[in-house]
Formats: sequence, structure tokens, C-alpha cells
Amino acid sequence: MKRIFLLAICVILLSIGHGFATPPITPAWAFRHVVWEDSLNTTEGAMGIVNGYLEHNIPVGSVIIDSPWSTSYNDFNWDRKRYAEPGKMVGYFKDRNVKVILWLSGAVNYKCKDTALDKSATYDEAVAKNYGINGSRLGRWWKGEGIHIDFTNPDAKDWWYRQLDKVFIDGVYGWKVDQGEFWFGDTIDTSAGKMSNEEFRPYYYDAMYDYTVRKNPSGIIIARPYSHQGGYAASVGKLNMGWCGDFSGDWSGLKLQIDNIYRSAEKGYGSLACEVGGFFQARSSKIQLIRYAQFGCMTAAMINGGENGAFSNHLPWWHDKETEGIYRKCVVLHEELVPYLFSSSVDANINGGSILKDVDFEAESHMLGNALFTKAITSDNGEVEYRLPADSEWVDCWSGQILAGGSKIRHDYPIGEFPLYVRRGAVIPIEVSEGSFWCAGCPVDKSLRSFVIYPAGKVSEKFHLPKGEGTEYDDYTVSFDSSSGALTVDCPAKEKINIVIKGIENVRKVENATSWNYNRNNRELTILAEGKNIRVGVAQ
Repeated sequence: MKRIFLLAICVILLSIGHGFATPPITPAWAFRHVVWEDSLNTTEGAMGIVNGYLEHNIPVGSVIIDSPWSTSYNDFNWDRKRYAEPGKMVGYFKDRNVKVILWLSGAVNYKCKDTALDKSATYDEAVAKNYGINGSRLGRWWKGEGIHIDFTNPDAKDWWYRQLDKVFIDGVYGWKVDQGEFWFGDTIDTSAGKMSNEEFRPYYYDAMYDYTVRKNPSGIIIARPYSHQGGYAASVGKLNMGWCGDFSGDWSGLKLQIDNIYRSAEKGYGSLACEVGGFFQARSSKIQLIRYAQFGCMTAAMINGGENGAFSNHLPWWHDKETEGIYRKCVVLHEELVPYLFSSSVDANINGGSILKDVDFEAESHMLGNALFTKAITSDNGEVEYRLPADSEWVDCWSGQILAGGSKIRHDYPIGEFPLYVRRGAVIPIEVSEGSFWCAGCPVDKSLRSFVIYPAGKVSEKFHLPKGEGTEYDDYTVSFDSSSGALTVDCPAKEKINIVIKGIENVRKVENATSWNYNRNNRELTILAEGKNIRVGVAQ
């Protein structure tokens, strides 16, 4: 019996090591709006794309510097004709609290496409020391000809890390880790022996993740989870922002991306982002860009940029004021959810699974965390049919209407709206922004912890909220009893807390609050309270 028990334990441990790892916690900053361009590939291009959004009052959290930024792939020497003063550029973004993410792949080239030099300055050394897969023989990939670094070889990996050190400076927070390995054969030779391409991939992506979080615990890699361009790539346990690949900007591109994201969620990848407007091929129309953005704001991050019109159709104001306003609202809606998304990421790290839940391929719908339900609109026609999850009542975020679980909905959504519901009884931690989607009457003070409650009987939720922009967090518990009016918030230390209670009738007074305001028209109560163990009474 003892032998059987030990054998069972071994089987469980082996299972955990082969595909059942939980995803890492995604740093809080990484959930914010990401922009980039792949047209100019210069300092002026990078600064122009960021400044364009900021000048139109659309928040930006990070910018991707895409290829080609180096003199050759991947020598990690800045091309000074394109980026004359890279340190100064990074500092410019840092002053605006915009994180920099650099593109790379795992290949070192002998012949290059689109770079100043054909041959990497590090190519001869890598070949001489046999740091490449397949015996360091030349291979052709989509950026030219070169060798792919053998990340099963500890010496090759350490050498690669020394190359990364040249550019991983203060203000650079991570890497867009692109495919390269995919092009070097279905079966490849490594220092660990012959293996399939699929078996090799985690060595590459894991090495990039390990380096990044060791050098900067708040750093990330953006890499493929599942992609139609080659299947599964990065490891579930070492990918803190998933990006599924290259899509067109039309309806077929959006539908394919939804498929890729949902496959990744089913596999257990934690934070999955949307490439808004696609990357190449067909450009988005006004309606397509808006519907792309609406779906994207209900994923882990909105990543907007590409070669299919980065300075034209990708820019919401390029279309018209209406598009600009709707896009801004999507970004604000999403960025106000950063505390909620972060807490969901911690839950995924503890329990496994994705922050995108209950994905439905046919309906193109999913839960974002445990409280929000959405459905994508993937055609010019805003009239869609879908069914709400059956396990609770739901509050329509646009009308405030309460609907029964399992309700079949048929609705024609105007261009500025899309299916979005909150579970009745949910509490959502938010970061209130100017033009707030979640609380029009709240003070715009990002230093305040804010919670929105959709009451239904007794509600109690525990959240893991970020201490800053990284992965450290504190736990908060929020409870509300709609019958007695008892509201409690347990904090790790004494602080001011902003609480919003939606859909509440006839508030007469609020006890033990620093201040409060009741909007009778919106049936919305806003409370400011202070303490470590806050105890407030709401009288109706």
C-alpha cells in the first residue's frame, strides 16, 4: 500500500511538471494600453506614436520598439541612424511613465533583411563556440539567414544573457519575444539531444522569462501562447503576457484572433492580450477598429500597432472624432480594471487557469475574471444574439437592467456599445480615471483604493491588490449586506477607501463615513471612509 501511495505521488508530481503549472503573476503596469509602430522604426516614429495618443488624452502604458532597431539580428547594438540616442529616448518615455519593450528573436544572422548590417557582430563567436542548434549550421528564417541559439546549452544561454545586458537598461521592462525557432526544422539537434521543434520551444521562451524577471522582477515577456502560426509556444508557467501572433485587421482577422486567444485560455495561459486592428494584410475599417478595441478591452491588454497602417487606420482619430471618443472610452474602461485584472492574475497564479474564463468559441463570448461577461461583435451588423451564463443574475453595464441567468438576448448595439455585464453580487476593485466608465461621481485620485459593489443579499470578496506597478500585493476583503446595510472593508493598514454601491434605493444616511454622496437619478451611492478595519452603516 505504501508503495502504491508513493507511486501515486510521483505520478501527480510528474503531471504538474508536464503542463499543469500555474501562470506567473503579471505586473500591474503590463495590463495598461500598449502602442507601437512598424512603419518608420525610428526614434521619431516611436515618440510620434506615443505622443499622438497622449495628445488625444488616450493613456499609454508601454511602447514596443519593433524590428529593425539593432544593426543586425540579434546583435543588440542600437542602429544609431534609426535611434541616434537610445538612452535619451528611453528616458523620455520613462519621464512619461511609459515602459519600453524591445523586440527580439532567438536567431543571430549571417544575412539580414532590413538591417544596416548583413552579418551580426556576434555571429562568428556564436558559431565558433557552437552555440547554435543543428550544429550551428546556417538556416533560413523570415528575417534572413542565420543560426538559432541553443537554449538547452547553459553556456550558450549565459552568453545570450550577456548580449541582452547591453540594452536591458533602466526604463526597458521586457521583450516582445518573436518566433525564430519555428523556421529551423520540425526536428532539431540540441546539446540535450535530438528533439522536436515543439519540445525545444520552451527552452527558448523560458530562458527569456527567467532572465527578464531575474534582472527586473516587474519585467515581462510578450510571447505566443497558442498561435495559428505554429501551435503552442511559450510555457504556461513562464509567460506573463500572451500575444497570439499576426492577424489581419478585418473581420476574419478578429475572428481568428478570438479563436487563438480562447485556445490559449483553455490551455491555462493566464494573461492574454488582443492585437487591436491586427498587424498585417487587410486594414481595419472604422467599425472593425472599434469592435476590435471593444473586444480587446475585455482581455488582459490592448496592444495597438502594426505594419498595416500604424499611422493611419490604427489611430482612432485618423477616422473621426466619434472613433477617437469610443476608443478612449475602451482604454479608460480597461485601465480602470487594472486592480481587478491584477487580482485575477494572482488568483490564476494560485489556482491555475486563465483570467479569461468560460470561453465559448461559437458564441465568441467569455468571462473576464469571475465578475464580467462579454461577447464580441464580429460583423458590420451590431445586432447579435447570445445567452447569459446561467449561474447568477446579471447587470447590463449600459442600461443597469437586471437580467436572469440563462436569458437569451437579441439586441442591436450602436457602435459605441457592446455586450458587457457584471455578475449581480460582484465587487470590482477599480482605479478611477478621468471620464470614468465605472463611477461618474468618484474623485479622480489614483492613490485611493476604490471598489464598486453590485449588491445582492450578502456579498463578500477577497482581492489581491498591487502595492505598486509590479507583482507585490496586499489582500483586501470587502463585504456588504444589502438587508442590514453593513459595509466592511478590511485593509492591511489604515488608509482611505472609496466605495461605490450601484442600484441602491433611498439612502437616508451613512454612518462612520468620512463623506458620502447619493445620486438618486443613478441610484448610486459613493462613500469615502478611512481605517484599517472599516465599518460603515448604510440606512435606507
